[in-house]
Amino acid sequence: MQISQEKIQEMKDLLEKEHGREFTWEEASDAAYRLAGLAEIMFDSWKEECRRKAKLEENPNGFKLDGVGYTCAICGQGTQAGENWFDKWGIKCTICQNAINKKEIPASLAKHKDGWYTKYDLESAFNLKTPALKSWVKDGVIKSRIVTHNGRGVHTELFLIKDNEGFLPPKKMVKSQLVSEKHEDGSIWHHSEPWYRFVDPFEHLKGYKIMEHVRVIPPEEMKTREEEKKKKEEVRGAKLRAQREARLKNRKFK
Repeated sequence: MQISQEKIQEMKDLLEKEHGREFTWEEASDAAYRLAGLAEIMFDSWKEECRRKAKLEENPNGFKLDGVGYTCAICGQGTQAGENWFDKWGIKCTICQNAINKKEIPASLAKHKDGWYTKYDLESAFNLKTPALKSWVKDGVIKSRIVTHNGRGVHTELFLIKDNEGFLPPKKMVKSQLVSEKHEDGSIWHHSEPWYRFVDPFEHLKGYKIMEHVRVIPPEEMKTREEEKKKKEEVRGAKLRAQREARLKNRKFK
């Protein structure tokens, strides 16, 4: 793929106008080729999507996709060759597709991900650990849907909002937020913070019964926990640095 000098110059002018500084020819050229590469990937993806839609018209019940590297829209696991299924709801592994066929879960879950939680989602949003969640399910506090491994065992467990109406809030209400933090060296780090750091949790989720079963940690206790966590990370980091320096030292003597 070749890009003309004229196009690179256009990229250079755009970058300098956008960022308010001078860009070298190498920087502009690199940006132009990266953008062209991204456009090529997007075009290839569009062509593949068109091919799938055309084939789906001939096979309305769905079909297996060639190759590997696909991710199931329900369980999130990668699929092996011949172990996927594509239909109007998207790509699923054959295990989740079998669960759909057996009415364990509705097919629409693959496309409407805001309508259900995973165990990870609940832990992330409410700091809900597995033992507590298992207890909730056992006691009937929350209802789950089990995707079996072709009729045996548990492949994955889902918590549908419609099954827990009035208990689980819409996922957008408990979405984490991106925070920027400036350090002493001038660098800016980005990280996410849980939703309950920005609102009064009980007021924000007023009317949702899950709040009757969780405990909001007081700010003082949270600060203590964070300080303890930071100390542990610092100790762990120091140990790793010491181990790395020791390995480098040993290599020098060999």
